[in-house]
Amino acid sequence: MGFNENPISKKTISEQIAEQLLFRIFSGYYDQGQRLIEAEIAKELQVSHAPVREALYLLQKDGVVEKVQHKGVRVKTISDQELKDYLEALYSLLNFALTSCKPKWNSDLQNELMLRFESMKQKKSAENIYEYVVSFAHLLEVFFEVSGNIAMLRFFKETIFVTNVAAQTKWKMNLLESYHESIYTFIKCIELSDFEKARMAIKDVILWHHFN
Repeated sequence: MGFNENPISKKTISEQIAEQLLFRIFSGYYDQGQRLIEAEIAKELQVSHAPVREALYLLQKDGVVEKVQHKGVRVKTISDQELKDYLEALYSLLNFALTSCKPKWNSDLQNELMLRFESMKQKKSAENIYEYVVSFAHLLEVFFEVSGNIAMLRFFKETIFVTNVAAQTKWKMNLLESYHESIYTFIKCIELSDFEKARMAIKDVILWHHFN
């Protein structure tokens, strides 16, 4: 599968496999509740069992898969209520990050935000929901990076893993346009230093219309 074994690579083979499996889960190749068999994955990806086992552990740690006694590892099934809880937690985390980074915001950070938004536009044009949602998470991450709170950044990454996986069954192309407009409004509010209006603009995108 061409996994990079170069020792100077930033990501280990296990991390690369975890990303591949995450993509499959997110894109619907694997369904929620589906069992993931280590031997089959290793054979398909042409790697040994050890990095696959480690990749599954990484996904388990992030709450994407779960180990069930006598049944092995399976894609975690997320109920609507659990998803709603995660999304509300994500919105609370973002509110904290916005408050923390407001006094630090400058033109360089705004330019970085626009670059990440441009990446989202490209994914939308390609109608690639998986890449679009991942790039949206990357856009939000800038606020946690600027806040400088390591714990909040870690909580954000853990939460976004779960919500990204759940998004495979919730985000649809016909909703993407309205979401995208709200995200653009959010960015323009940030540019104008209107962080309160920005919070309202992004609320529907974070919580999704399904839970309003």
